[in-house]
Order: sequence, then structure tokens, then C-alpha cells
Amino acid sequence: MKYILATLLICSAFAGQMAQAKDRITGFVLRGDTSGAVGQRNHFDNPNGANWGTSVDGIVVQVEWAHLQTTKDGEITSNNVIDQAITAVTQWNDAHPNNKLGIKLRVFAGIYSPAWVGKETGQFYAQYKNGKEGYLPFFWKSKLFRPLWNTFQTKLAAKYDGNPLIREVAVSGCMTHNAETMWRNPNDNNRDDGRKNIDIMRDNGLTLAKDENCLEWEIRIAANKWKNTHIGMAYNMWKDYENGWALKPEFVNSLMDYCLAQAPGRCVLGNNSLGLADIGDETSRNDVTYYLRQKGGAGNPIYIQTETVADDIHVAINHGADRLHAAMAELPKLSAMAKVSPTYLQGTNMQDARQNLKGN
Repeated sequence: MKYILATLLICSAFAGQMAQAKDRITGFVLRGDTSGAVGQRNHFDNPNGANWGTSVDGIVVQVEWAHLQTTKDGEITSNNVIDQAITAVTQWNDAHPNNKLGIKLRVFAGIYSPAWVGKETGQFYAQYKNGKEGYLPFFWKSKLFRPLWNTFQTKLAAKYDGNPLIREVAVSGCMTHNAETMWRNPNDNNRDDGRKNIDIMRDNGLTLAKDENCLEWEIRIAANKWKNTHIGMAYNMWKDYENGWALKPEFVNSLMDYCLAQAPGRCVLGNNSLGLADIGDETSRNDVTYYLRQKGGAGNPIYIQTETVADDIHVAINHGADRLHAAMAELPKLSAMAKVSPTYLQGTNMQDARQNLKGN
């Protein structure tokens, strides 16, 4: 009898844990209309008082690490932009029970890290296009950087992993200037001194092996800390900057498998730049979308983020749903869609694409 009772208690506790797991967001998510400049990337699109809330299924909260943890080992800042977004979405959901919204959280490290991080790890002034510039910590120095990110993620997840509105969190520990943490490009710089950011990183100890190890590590951290929340990983084609920037598609494939294994059923694979020009690329083994198509076809969660240009973007979204098996799309900025038409988001083309995603 005692054994049966103990078994029932264990099963009951396990069922309670399972009940806490959150569904992923499907359909449309707005990724926010804000500047990418350091200090200005703490933002979300507020659905209250707007005319687009019933046309989407969620919002992205963009937030800088510097905004959330101002001191080493410090607590998460109170009344931060995440808290404000939760309040706003709660207000919306209470008023619109038939069109409730969820939140995807995208925390930016890299040049958006607190000043104290760079002092701990070493840093250099990185300059990228579109005004994205700031001090980049040496995230590849594992003994110095990893304990800091680990502590931060522990505190962040402790506060928000149990919140039912936070449905997905981006994997972003080993980033430079955006949350595409695999983005290493020989031309992705706009330095006043004419140098390349990647060369300065290598001069300060970055190696391809350390970089690849960091990408696996950031996945493990996200999977281990956010146990009730989906983790979204943006994939780019990996390039061997130690050997003439040769493509390494096999690493892309293995890193996708690694995420799926670390967070079974909770790892959402994606790419942050799908546009009309990408249609057809999924047939090439040298393109990320090829591997997204294979994984999505096997029933794994897939998301897409569109290009910033909104012209006929519904065509690319439908392609992502039909060919890549994507169930969620992060949309262009509201201002970009308004340039196409004031009612483009609410129109038949976009709303049909939204339902197409929801069918996956």
C-alpha cells in the first residue's frame, strides 16, 4: 500500500511538472519596431490601443543584457521591459480571450552586454553596419565569460520560465551584434580603421574550434535553464574563417541535431532572413533552409523570420510553411508592412499565410 501511495505521489508530481510545459507560439509574431543601436534595443510592440492585435499571435520582446543585470551577480532589474511586456500582454489577453498573445523573448548579449562583462572577459570596440557598434566581450574565453552568462541565465529563467506568457526564448549567448549567433561574415563590418572585426577577434584568441564549442554550450545553457519554455535557435550557414571561409554545411546539420537532442520537443529551429529570393534554396545542401526542410519534415518545430522588406512577404511565408514546415513566422516591422499597404497585415493574403503556418 505504501509503495502504491508513493508511486501515485510521484506520478502526480510528474504530471504537475508536465502541466507546466508551455505550448509554442504558432502563426504570426511581431518582432518589434525599434533601433538596433546599443542602449535603444529594449522594446516590444504594445497591442493595446493598436489595430493589429487580432491579426497576430504573439510579440517579440527585445532586450539588452545590460538592461537586465546592471552589476556582476546582480539580480534581474525590476520593472524591466520584459515585466512591462507581460503586463501589456496580460491586459490584452484579458480583453481578448479569443485571440490571446504569447511572448518570444530575445535577450541580446554581444555588444549589448553590460560594461562590467567586458571588464571581466576583455573586450574590443566592434563596428558593424546600420549603426550597430559597441564593446564586444570575448565570449570565446570560456573560463571568464561562461560563468557570467550562466549566472545571468539562471536568474532570468528563475524569474520567467514559469510565466505562461513567455513561450519561447532565443539562444543568444555567443553573439556579436544580432541574435544570429552563427553569423560570421568577412564583410560584416563598418570599421573606421578599415580592419575586420573577425580578425580582431582572432587576434584575441578566437579559434574556429572555440567558436563551435561556444555554439553548443549556449544551446546547453538555454535547454538546462529554460525547462518549461521552448528555445529558438537561429541558424546560418557556417563558414570556416580559418580556411578561406569555406562552407561547413555538415556543422549546421550537426548543430541542429544537437539542439534537438538537448531540448527534445522544445528546440525550435529557424533562420532569421527568409525572403522571396530564398525560394528554391532549400534544394541546396549549402543552404540552411535545406536542413530546416529535412528537420521540419521529420516533425521538429521550425520557425522563420522574414526579411525586413515586406513586399509580397506573404509569398515567402507560405513557402516557409509549405516547404520548410514552419509553424511560426516573425514578421517585418509594422512600419515596413504599412509601406506596402495600411491594411497589408490584416488583409487576406497575410491572414491566409497565418493560417497556413498554424496548420503545421
